[in-house]
Amino acid sequence: MREETFLQKNGVIKLRSLFLLFFLLEMIAYFIVSAIPYSNPALVTQLQSQQNATYSLGLVGMIFWIFPHNMLIATIEFIPIVGQFFFVYSIIATPLALAATSTFMGVPGILTFISLLLIPDTIIEMPSYAVAAATSIYMFYILVKSRSSFKAKMRKILFMYLFVVLELFIAGTFESVAIQMGLNLPASESATYVLLLWIPAAVVIYMLFRLFRRINRDEYGRTEDITTDYFQFN
Repeated sequence: MREETFLQKNGVIKLRSLFLLFFLLEMIAYFIVSAIPYSNPALVTQLQSQQNATYSLGLVGMIFWIFPHNMLIATIEFIPIVGQFFFVYSIIATPLALAATSTFMGVPGILTFISLLLIPDTIIEMPSYAVAAATSIYMFYILVKSRSSFKAKMRKILFMYLFVVLELFIAGTFESVAIQMGLNLPASESATYVLLLWIPAAVVIYMLFRLFRRINRDEYGRTEDITTDYFQFN
């Protein structure tokens, strides 16, 4: 008899459920930590120096600076055990840096975080780290509990890594375009154009969602053999 719970299906842990848990944890951590009044002028100075160096790179240079940096973080999070510790560290350290910058500017950190959620790249980027950490646990589980199926599951794990690569590259592109708009347009116009980025971003997010479901189609509905082509539509 086949059984299914939130975390398992047919005795195998579900990657999509792990992702939802990690993403929920990530969002909660960002809301809580970013709201902390945190004063650290030295950290703010360091962050501003990094930002100024990034802003001078131009659009293409900016994309290929942001993307590798974010991809390095996600790659570490893919490593079993190490990845989970790094994920927890990241979802504390990043919003804490946001809180420090906001405190320095005299703005509530939680409002700064909420404003970042209005920019498409934030919504595209944040889930990628949850995907990486969730896949790490999934891979470790398969290695320990179901070694006989690890070879078959490796294809799914590889596709998840490539999914994160794609997701972070898209996020880096949207972020770079938004920054360039802020640098080169008047404030009133740049805000409008940044919000207009949601038009292409909505299409991209939907396609990423469909791709995520396709890669994890063995966890949706009827169980299918994941050794078949994930991108062969019915």
